[in-house]
Amino acid sequence: MTEDNRRRNARTELERAEACLAESKALHASGMPYGATSCAHYATFHAARALLFTVGIEARSHRGVAGPVGEHFVKPGGISPEMGRLLARMQRDREDADCESGAVFTGAESAATIADAERFLAEARRIVGG
Repeated sequence: MTEDNRRRNARTELERAEACLAESKALHASGMPYGATSCAHYATFHAARALLFTVGIEARSHRGVAGPVGEHFVKPGGISPEMGRLLARMQRDREDADCESGAVFTGAESAATIADAERFLAEARRIVGG
């Protein structure tokens, strides 16, 4: 992967993250906290992929982003450990919102999740430069 490809792929992932965040906000505004929570996760997932592209890693799965983000960005101090934990929690929340019949997500919880996704995207934008 060339440096140009890395930058282009990272920016494309950031654009996708922004679109997912907008979907999450629209679902939240429509009173759909499960969908809002799920889409907020996708925003962080694509932002994490953007980060990984900057170091030449193309993660293909949801579970495949947290470890490399920790190794390449949290451990060296590029992003805070809180952001690493947030990424892992968002993955669990998405799985619960999409698949767990007993999971309950309120409007307040989806609003907090959206705020977390916004913070993660801000960190990714800072690093990617977009």
